[in-house]
Amino acid sequence: MIGFRALLITTAVVSCAFTVGAAEQDKLQQQRERFTTLENSIGNVSRTQADAWLAELADYPLQPYLRLRRLQNLLNAHEAIETFLQQYQGTPMDWPLRRPWLMRLAEQQQAERFLANFPGSSDPELTCLALRFQLQTKTLATEDIWRQTQQLWTEGKSQPRACDPLFSAWRKSNPLQPETIRHRLQLAAEGGDAQLIPYLKTLLPTNEQYLADLWQKTRHNPAVIAGAKFFPGKHITERDILAYGLKRLIWRSPDQALKTWQRHVNDPYFTRAQRLDVQRQFAIALASKGDSRADNWLTTLPPELFDANLAQWQVAHALRELDWPKVQQVVEALPAELQGDINWRYWRARALEEQGNTEQANAEFTEIARQRHYYGFMAAAKLGLPPSLAHNPVQVSDAEISQLRQHPAVQRAQQWLALGRLTEARREWNHLQVNSDQQQKITSAKLASQLQWHEQAIFSLADVGYWDDVELRFPLAYQQEMQLSADKFNIDSGWSMAIARRESSFMADANSPAGARGLMQIMPGTANDIAKKQVQIRQLYNPVINIDYGSDYLNYLKRRNDGNLLKATAAYNAGYRRVMQWIPQDYALPADVWVETIPYRETREYVKAVMAYYQIYNIRMNVAQDVFKPLVAMKIGVIVE
Repeated sequence: MIGFRALLITTAVVSCAFTVGAAEQDKLQQQRERFTTLENSIGNVSRTQADAWLAELADYPLQPYLRLRRLQNLLNAHEAIETFLQQYQGTPMDWPLRRPWLMRLAEQQQAERFLANFPGSSDPELTCLALRFQLQTKTLATEDIWRQTQQLWTEGKSQPRACDPLFSAWRKSNPLQPETIRHRLQLAAEGGDAQLIPYLKTLLPTNEQYLADLWQKTRHNPAVIAGAKFFPGKHITERDILAYGLKRLIWRSPDQALKTWQRHVNDPYFTRAQRLDVQRQFAIALASKGDSRADNWLTTLPPELFDANLAQWQVAHALRELDWPKVQQVVEALPAELQGDINWRYWRARALEEQGNTEQANAEFTEIARQRHYYGFMAAAKLGLPPSLAHNPVQVSDAEISQLRQHPAVQRAQQWLALGRLTEARREWNHLQVNSDQQQKITSAKLASQLQWHEQAIFSLADVGYWDDVELRFPLAYQQEMQLSADKFNIDSGWSMAIARRESSFMADANSPAGARGLMQIMPGTANDIAKKQVQIRQLYNPVINIDYGSDYLNYLKRRNDGNLLKATAAYNAGYRRVMQWIPQDYALPADVWVETIPYRETREYVKAVMAYYQIYNIRMNVAQDVFKPLVAMKIGVIVE
């Protein structure tokens, strides 16, 4: 079995070979080996030795990274660092040197040099240091410094200690106002750092400190707002806490939330904006839960609140009840900018179809079927038409590709790829993207595809909104490995390809915030269950191993769901038990309606995407199976005789 690192190096070297001869390839390989040898030691040798090594690799694309390593250990070499940063400003080599150097300048109180080399940043520590130096040197108007300082202070999280002297100076000149404290308190409670709440409580006037306690209790358990005496009615800010609590409580306990709402609905200090915010959340929550009371909330919301999310739940609520006249009515009442979306066009056609307006429905389905989309494929299947890929490849010349290959960022990225250093390679490629026009981004997508770097081809086209090059956007990546695993575990390779495309865009080292790993985003616990042993995390980054685990898991979900790929796909994203909670127990829904009413937006869009990708991969791999044909007649649920 080929190792992940070896696979990357092989791919990169083969790709490079298209443009350089064997002799040059050998030279680059030698330079790569020399680079890795010197990388960790160049910062600790004499200047003479370092200069000799740098000269030795003077024409190697990654030589500047050796200079970077050298300078990171020489933070007092101010002139040399300034020269380097001027040369590589904005590249991935900029901030790894600029930030520690600026911190050194701050330690040395070199205000002028610090300010001259600080281009502005979202880094609050550096921003606070810059403002302190500007205050010291009077290079910025004091009122501007205090305005920026207040913005830094009014965050829902703690700021670095470097900000403390600045905050102290600001508060001496500008007494802290209770409304500023209350605003930060709200930010901390609603999604920031709740550990700030006790500190902010001490800053409030004594008669307002109870507000911090109310925020803390409501954040911990929104049901407390249902208490008859929870709000003493002493301060208008209590309505912010009430709105926050109601919006959370409706998801946990709808009955309790609705009862609490009724008690406060006539409160004259509850603003219109707060009411509408709560009403909107109530409407969405009740609709997503299939609660019959949702209709009252959905129909009373003013038009200015309508967006794609609210429209989704207005339509979904009518669909769940199979109220087709209502579906048509809701869609036709949507704002004009939404009515043209393919999803609402599809559901209007479905409503017409179910009401017997076949000719009108089929005319709409025919238009929709021309599009490469989940709804386009559904419409085509309904009409018995072949699915349309609408493939339109990008127009890129060989000269454009050749010119881009000479770009320093591209050359550095290729060398990082050849070394198996994907993070560094992506940083260089992202730097290229940020500084490219639309045509160069399209060219970079084509080049990435030639380098077998499929994720970057996909991301580059998405960046410019070019959706119609099907070959670049849906590459046959790892096709052989996918097919072998699919055969082994009795699933369709088009399905597993679609899952990998949606999960990771074929990033073999993908790592989600939840801890899912690799091509098919396998959770370590899932891998352990499949293997019936402890699986090392690093193994999940091996494409072959990851594909095997993913295919095995898909087979398991397929069997648990009696071969139903819609439910199995949903379970891959949301988990089997959760999907079982979404299956109607005393009735059945048409498959497209069931998908549209999945409560979780992420899972709902995931299922649509995977099924569409599955269709695309079947076409790309010359598989005759129409994925959507069975969905037209499929029902999801339990039919009670």
